[in-house]
Amino acid sequence: MSERFECDWLALREPADAAARDRTLAARARDGLAARPKPLRIADLGAGSGANPRFLAPYLPGPQHWRLVDHDPQLLNRAASRVVGVRDADGTPIRFEACRLDLSDPSAAITDDTDLATASALLDLVSDAWMHALAGRCAEVGCAALWTMTIDGDWHFTGPDGDRIQDGDDAAILSLYQAHQARDKGLGRALGGAAPKSLRAAFADHGFNIAEAPSPWRLLPGQRQPLALALVDGWRDALLEQAPEEARRIEAWWRNRRAGIQAGRLGIEVGHVDMFAEPSP
Repeated sequence: MSERFECDWLALREPADAAARDRTLAARARDGLAARPKPLRIADLGAGSGANPRFLAPYLPGPQHWRLVDHDPQLLNRAASRVVGVRDADGTPIRFEACRLDLSDPSAAITDDTDLATASALLDLVSDAWMHALAGRCAEVGCAALWTMTIDGDWHFTGPDGDRIQDGDDAAILSLYQAHQARDKGLGRALGGAAPKSLRAAFADHGFNIAEAPSPWRLLPGQRQPLALALVDGWRDALLEQAPEEARRIEAWWRNRRAGIQAGRLGIEVGHVDMFAEPSP
């Protein structure tokens, strides 16, 4: 996998992810894992800076052993330093190992003794074939799966009352951005906003019981401005890469929307979906 994320970006998004993630699915994971032999073996794919165990471990019974999988050694080091002292629902510190692996083969990341496979903000970067390989590996192992913060392809600006703000330029820009999301990120042609549909189909095809819930970022005007500004700046960079011939239009759109965020007139909503998949009895 070639996509790389900066620590600063991951630190910005962690509080927004934690606020958006669906607690009922975390509770379903807890209940579904309660009867499994301990310690629970949890594989965290694309572990990044360790946000997933920091959020999820306190919901789940212990003891827990986490396998943090990422291709980036710098992020793995950061993840390891940030999960020290994280405790499970019973108050016991989790155990963990950091595994530097390319995610091209899900079988290497999800070992035979895995009880729960999980990832946050990963699956929009993979291909449909990779998604089906992932579901097949989870079925082979017999583990449950909790996938969170998977983008659904929709984002828009919002006003002070949360109403949707989207003009013709926004719609055109969104279309360009969705095309950029579908570029190959190292695991085949990326699914982008089609990831939730592919994920649902892949796990249903392998007989899993599936529960889903929306988990959108709702960045209200004047709130979480550093994240909102980083988002719109990142969109600008992606758009210029996707359509350099549209640079003048992109720059004008970016300046206008960025000024609205800075002035506290505009917020941003970004659609995500969480999913818990449990093997059939």
